[in-house]
Parts: sequence; structure tokens; C-alpha cells
Amino acid sequence: MPQPWHTLLVIQGTDEEGGAYRSAVPRLPKNFRIAWVSVDVLPPDGYLPLTPDSAIPVRFQANFVLEEPDVAATMEVFVGPDLRPVVLSVTVRGKATAPVTTGVMRQILIDQMTRAAVEKATVPASVRDEWLATLPPGIQPVEQRGASLPDADERIRNQADDDARRAARIYSDAVAAGNRAPAVAVANVMNRSRTQAARYIRRARELGLLPPLGSSEGA
Repeated sequence: MPQPWHTLLVIQGTDEEGGAYRSAVPRLPKNFRIAWVSVDVLPPDGYLPLTPDSAIPVRFQANFVLEEPDVAATMEVFVGPDLRPVVLSVTVRGKATAPVTTGVMRQILIDQMTRAAVEKATVPASVRDEWLATLPPGIQPVEQRGASLPDADERIRNQADDDARRAARIYSDAVAAGNRAPAVAVANVMNRSRTQAARYIRRARELGLLPPLGSSEGA
């Protein structure tokens, strides 16, 4: 069983003028290595063309496991019409055997993570073409109508719904596998407390992603 991530630190990206953080010239890695990174596209759905052969989501979350320092991290990235990635937030989680400290935070290179996130998030142009084909008639592509930077309240709401969707998938998979404690499975897989997992499940029910209480499935 993976060790629980228990120390939490959230960095909201801002520049000196209070705007969203924008990646500067990348620093050379020093005691910093990325083990792997995955990407989840966040709503609202939309892709921007990077090159004639590639595209990138307007908004996505990159999930990292780092080798040095020994922590996990998530990064929310927004890409505007100028195609410059804007880091909205970074969440860092340590373990009981490797907690988050000031020294650990100094090792984490945001620019390197942003580059890795953008590389992982880049998809073939055909993915954007498929997305465009799903738009109702009269709806303009995201680069034509303009993409606005989500405010803090919107990001919080979107993150809560994203967590609820993930919890619903874990819960449903656990039920399908015969697990009699699917809520515990949600807490374990998402590395959250039982109380927090219950909030995710409750929100998933509100979104219609899980059956209501009183059905054959209970939290």
C-alpha cells in the first residue's frame, strides 16, 4: 500500500503585480528529478492549436511524482490565446518519512515542472479536430471567442467537481469489484481522510454521478 501523503502546501501563482504566475527562463535542475507526470484535462473543455500537427488543452492539471525531492505534486495550468502556460496553483504533498520543509520547497523547480506538464499535455491536432466536431452549430472555437483566466472561486468550484468525478469513478469501480466499503476505497486511493472522501461522494451524488442514498449503494 502506498504511504499516505499527509503534509499539504498550496502555492497560488502570482507575479509582482498580482497577476498569475508565468514561467520564466527555466533553471537548470539541481537535486530535482521528475519520476513521472500525468495530465487530466479540466473543464471547460477546449483545445488550442500549437502547431499544424499539435494542440494543447486550455486548462489542465498535471500530476507529478518526484524522485528528488521525495514528494508528490499537482499543478493547475491555464493556456490562453497567446499560448503561454500560466501556472495557477501548485499543491505539494509529503510523507511521514519525507515531510514538506522549506528546504524541500527550494528544491522544487516550477519551470521544469511546467515544461514537463506542457509536453505531456500536448496532443495530436486530430484530438482538437474531434473536439471541434462536437461543438454545436454557431459555437466558436476557444481561440476565436477568447479564453478568460478563471477566478479563484471558479477554480475552487471546478476543483471540487473534479475531485467528485474522480471519487465517483473510484467508488463505482470498488462497487463493481465487490468492495463492501467503497467510501474507504475512495479515501485510500485519493489519499484523503474519510471525512473528505465523504464530501467528494456527497458532491458526486449531487452531480448525479452516483446513485442517491437509500439505493442499493451506500457511502
